[in-house]
Amino acid sequence: MAQRVVHAACPHDCPDTCAMLVTVEGERATAVAGDPEHPITAGFLCGKVSNYLDRVYAEDRILHPLARDGAKGDGRFRQVSWDEALDRVAEGLLRVRDEHGGEAILPYSYAGTQGLIQGNTMSARVMNALGATSLERTICATAGIAGVVGTHGISPEVDPEEWPHARYVLVWGWNPMSTAPHLWRKLLDARRAGARLVVVDPFRSRTARVADEHLRPLPGTDAALAIGMMRAVVDAGLQDEDWCREHADGYDDLLGVLAEHPVERCAEICGVDPDTIARVGREFAATRPSLVRLGVGAQRHLGAPAAYSTIASLPALTGAWRDRGGGCSYIPTATAAAVSSHPLERIDLLPGPVRTVNMAQLGDALTDEALAPPIRALVCWNSNPASIAPDQTRVLAGLRRDDLFTVVLEQFMTDTALHADVILPATTQLEHEDVVFSWGHHYLTWSSPAIEPRGEALPNTEAFRRLAERLGLDDPAFRETDRELIDSMLASSPPVAGRADELRERGWIKIDVGKGSTPHAEGGFGTASGRALLQARYEPPAEVADAELADRFPLALVTPKTHLFLNSTFANQARQHSAQPEPPLFVHPDDAAARGIADGALVRVYNDRGEFTCAAHVSDDARPGVLVAPMGWWNRDYAAGMSSQATTSQRLTELGHAPIFNDNRVEMAAAHPSRP
Repeated sequence: MAQRVVHAACPHDCPDTCAMLVTVEGERATAVAGDPEHPITAGFLCGKVSNYLDRVYAEDRILHPLARDGAKGDGRFRQVSWDEALDRVAEGLLRVRDEHGGEAILPYSYAGTQGLIQGNTMSARVMNALGATSLERTICATAGIAGVVGTHGISPEVDPEEWPHARYVLVWGWNPMSTAPHLWRKLLDARRAGARLVVVDPFRSRTARVADEHLRPLPGTDAALAIGMMRAVVDAGLQDEDWCREHADGYDDLLGVLAEHPVERCAEICGVDPDTIARVGREFAATRPSLVRLGVGAQRHLGAPAAYSTIASLPALTGAWRDRGGGCSYIPTATAAAVSSHPLERIDLLPGPVRTVNMAQLGDALTDEALAPPIRALVCWNSNPASIAPDQTRVLAGLRRDDLFTVVLEQFMTDTALHADVILPATTQLEHEDVVFSWGHHYLTWSSPAIEPRGEALPNTEAFRRLAERLGLDDPAFRETDRELIDSMLASSPPVAGRADELRERGWIKIDVGKGSTPHAEGGFGTASGRALLQARYEPPAEVADAELADRFPLALVTPKTHLFLNSTFANQARQHSAQPEPPLFVHPDDAAARGIADGALVRVYNDRGEFTCAAHVSDDARPGVLVAPMGWWNRDYAAGMSSQATTSQRLTELGHAPIFNDNRVEMAAAHPSRP
């Protein structure tokens, strides 16, 4: 039987964005592997994706259109034809638009696929033409981006391929062993060359467990910790004044702020020993090259933009940007933005101005009776908000509304799909064409379809093309093919224009913005002045720092990512689920003893927003006063059918409009036998 190998890309919401090789025999994919030539993927795939064929060929995969045949949420559906499904969807959306206006329709999607074409191109065109409400997609990293951009502008950060040159690495709010194993290899290369690894995280994660040192601040107090480090740097005279005065603004103001914040005061706020803060600050300044690598975990609180601006100022203060491998890395905004699909969304198709709803406030959008017009139709793809959106109690209440017409494009019967009126079967990455960007490294990756779509599954783009026809939308924009969309996007992106053939043939290309291995040794930041803006601001978290709220809910709760799920993706797959079958709650022994809770006991965690029940894991992996509930399990895996998101807030940061998942106060009690 003829065998061929096809270039593909891992599409899931991970900074590693791996280049995959798919072996196909006849009409069936028989193997997936990491591309050994790709500098980041390096020939292996993570535990989430290495068995990707199990996902493609899963017995429980949705392969035909389905229509609800029971109450919302009870999982009763009947198979229908694509013609009937599209007729139902078109009829429902047009009825809502005609009765309430286009803004009564809400699209909802995110990075269930990071594909630049399958993510939100044809879908955006259809929603724009309907005059639907605009969705603000800021549920992940925008608070941190707002902060780092406030210091650096949109600028090249330290390329991960340069990390091995660093000799002091400060990993802040990131657990790459679980969430970015390929980027973790670059840090391991630095360690093998002699680098010291210090992890900042309230939880003793897998990465923190193997670090040379672990600092455990209270959630939301990261800026205080960074200010303490900078104060220690200045007290020791280790700042690089020459670099700061030549390439940064705000140096004198920064010194003034630091003079008012002794290390001891910072230690009181963040809960880290002052001598440790001072020593790590001095070590970072004195060891060259030194690198800060920020993760998304530390930016899920109200003061996150200020915190990330402050942390990004630490390597600037010490002149770390002078050295190869030194400086700051977070989201590589310059390379990630170099190839953009936003022009393909065609905002010119809008009939006029429309309102915006933030995706982290879906619960309010679906239940606020004062919203005018009310949301009467929800179209969801590439996301599972019933599992991952904050204030889950309100989200589920909204999804259960009989007067809400819900359409879901999916591969599996997720918690969100259970509440759909119509489900449209979606392809996996092996069944459609796409280009995938990275928010962790500097490569763009090509993905060819390796096999024909299984069953009646369709790519997102094709499903929306067919829907556009049913809706009577006749602009030529709704007939553009995926290849035409890709070619248009690449041709309009200067760093890759003219390289489409190279991308397709090789499977990946590096995006070069011309800054070299030391992008800011001589300044050249993406700010208006071209200079970094030094900042030191601590803005307290909304709930963690609220003493009055702490009287009622004395524990803080954080919800980090799990090792084998990616948000809620992979949580239904047999191998991944069997390796971590139950959602745990990590509880410090002191907090467990104070409440009479034994290891393994069912506990109820609650606040005014909601509650969830799961098994306690009594361990000092959690710091005193902080509960840790890793997220990703579907709601049906929890004893009472509600996850930790039942307790999280819909409040947003002022800059970045990001949710504050880890800025959350709760109480815990043993689960009552009659009320699990």
